[in-house]
Amino acid sequence: DVPVAVVSFTSIGVAVVSFSDGSVIVVSFSGVPVAVVSFTSIAVAVVSFSDG
Repeated sequence: DVPVAVVSFTSIGVAVVSFSDGSVIVVSFSGVPVAVVSFTSIAVAVVSFSDG
């Protein structure tokens, strides 16, 4: 199964990415707002963000 991503934003340019497989990634943006999260299994999740 491909993990489902839930993205929560804060007001300080930080996104919390939670996956259904239990992984939680906190991403802070200082440049182009793009987060790429890869898994060591067959699943690869690419989460990209636009303004805000």
